[in-house]
Amino acid sequence: MDLVRENGGLLSIDLSTTDVGMQKKWSFPYFGYRYAWAKRMQGVNNGIAVDLLTTDVGTEKRMRFPYLGYGYAWGKRMEGNIGGNMLNLMATKVRKESKWSFPYSGYGYAWTEEMSGECGAKLNVSLITTDVGRKKGWGFPYLGYGSAWAKKGVLTLKLME
Repeated sequence: MDLVRENGGLLSIDLSTTDVGMQKKWSFPYFGYRYAWAKRMQGVNNGIAVDLLTTDVGTEKRMRFPYLGYGYAWGKRMEGNIGGNMLNLMATKVRKESKWSFPYSGYGYAWTEEMSGECGAKLNVSLITTDVGRKKGWGFPYLGYGSAWAKKGVLTLKLME
């Protein structure tokens, strides 16, 4: 908290995803779903290490005629520590995109765009996604898999005094 106070009550730390969670499913007859989310994000600023883990993942499936299936996943909740202090974040803004390709492949992309929370009683914390990772694939005969996750972000600590 002293370092935040020394920086005028505001401190930003760049984070990168170091582990991506991924899960693939399908349903009859031709729908494929791949879910991905930022499983772990880490960063360091002025010797202060940040380590965040996703503890709750949101998922959603949508189907469209004739064979387009869209699967979305995003980090709903992250917990971790910053310099030994616990912090909790909840998703406040999720972005979803649906794409398709001929003949029957649907690709659903979703990621957490913004999160907010607290670190102790005196710090507000926000995480803004600055870069998104994407993966696209397909399986025989008509299964399209699309997934996205927060690849990089900026964690901002703000003093509540």
